[in-house]
Amino acid sequence: RASPLPPSRQPPPRLRFSAMCMAATLASLALLPRSTRVPSGPRAASAGASLAAPAIAVEAVSESSVEEAAVFFVEAFWVSTNGGACSGGALRLSRKERRLLEAQMADDFRTRYGCSWRVGSQLRQGEGLLPSRLLLARGDAGEVIGCVGIEAALLDPIARRVLPARSAEARLQTELAALTLHPSEQARWERLSELYVTRQRGLRPLVSELLPACTAAALLTDLAVSPAWRRCGVARHLCGHGERLCSDWGLPGLALKVEEANGAARRLYGGLGYEEVFRRDDEMATRVARLPAVTRADTARTLLRNVPSSVLTLAKRAEERKNERE
Repeated sequence: RASPLPPSRQPPPRLRFSAMCMAATLASLALLPRSTRVPSGPRAASAGASLAAPAIAVEAVSESSVEEAAVFFVEAFWVSTNGGACSGGALRLSRKERRLLEAQMADDFRTRYGCSWRVGSQLRQGEGLLPSRLLLARGDAGEVIGCVGIEAALLDPIARRVLPARSAEARLQTELAALTLHPSEQARWERLSELYVTRQRGLRPLVSELLPACTAAALLTDLAVSPAWRRCGVARHLCGHGERLCSDWGLPGLALKVEEANGAARRLYGGLGYEEVFRRDDEMATRVARLPAVTRADTARTLLRNVPSSVLTLAKRAEERKNERE
């Protein structure tokens, strides 16, 4: 995770030039063609494939369905592809390993998306100020056939990193807290704090004033499709819902991270209009590594391991929606 730069500290000239070039790349997203709305129903297919009627149903995950989402994600993402790895095939997990991984994913989903179904006094301190949502797609029989996560994030051109909602939240809180150290900034702090809490004008003006080098965007993540429903337009349909949420949140565009070696995912996102803005060869990707033995004493352990990888950050402009709200 990138560490916030003190307000008085400026990057060296060479890094500043690089950041300016990256900021120009992000700004150029406004010149890209507007994204086209993904058609709903059986015609939302790719490569000539079609979906059987009725239309795909998409719903937001709640506390009552988060366990179901975790079970699906383990099967469709980790077991089927090992997190998008291009080699090795499907994983063979024992029943205990699978249950452990499902529990870990359910906890992760609750941490990252729980604010979308918790309200009022149920919200934890500092939670829910940056929106997030986990969506499920269901097939004809009501079975889960796909999922995708969307959360507000920051694109940092200096560090060439994407800060997801929790890291972005901490960064904004740090900048706000710094204003309290200067009595002359009291009025500005009160104004920005009010904007921060109410989000009456959205996240963009807050970021532009506190972190002018960064770009507010929606981060698309946790995209997975059932093997039986791949190449049927489910991924495109879910990405379309992500784009509409991005517009509803008042964010100018979407970003996502994909491994350079994952050609299938890159082709999908390229066809949806995403373009490369960052590239890092020192990133880490997550894989499932089997434990020698999983017993009751192993319940605190994790099957997930980080491995070095070249990772691309792709972005696109969001479609503007007028007079429409969630």
